Amino acid sequence: MVIMKKKYEMKDKDFFANDTLEVLYQMLKLKNLFRQGWLKRDVPERVGESVADHTFGVVITAWIIAKELKLEIDMEKLLKMSIIHEAGEVYAGDITPVDGISLEEKYELELAGVNKIFADYSNGAEFIELWKEFELAESPEAKFLKQIDKFEMGLQASIYKKHDYGVIEEFLHSADRAVKDDKLRELFKEIFSKE
Repeated sequence: MVIMKKKYEMKDKDFFANDTLEVLYQMLKLKNLFRQGWLKRDVPERVGESVADHTFGVVITAWIIAKELKLEIDMEKLLKMSIIHEAGEVYAGDITPVDGISLEEKYELELAGVNKIFADYSNGAEFIELWKEFELAESPEAKFLKQIDKFEMGLQASIYKKHDYGVIEEFLHSADRAVKDDKLRELFKEIFSKE
């Protein structure tokens, strides 16, 4: 089992009797979960982003860049998907490539987490389906968002690097490999030029 660093401990489940409040409580746990990869590369906890911080970064990046590039995609779907894309980490944690967990096992752990949050919620099916669609890159929105997820990570890595927080070059190179869209690559070159 991989130990996940959190800001503080929170009750597992059934904090609220009301289903809507319970789903919100579960999702807000992402504010408490550090992005583990940064901490493993010596970014101090005091400046380390949470999974919720990353999610906000992905949402705003997806929205701004999709509009800037005038993409013909379903913007509402893109934004919903970007909000929900890390939901599985509420229970699985922020699993990193160095944790020794296969991609298949990571998917199953995160899917179990998404189901734990949303399966009993009256509107839960939409959340579960959007999360799966993202994970499996089954639509133009999901394919674009997969790149934005890595693009945002690269942007955050460049910010940490500029401020001398941690050893994060591998994150820049990982993002560089993942971003395929020509217009996104042009923006990404700017990130690298600011190193």
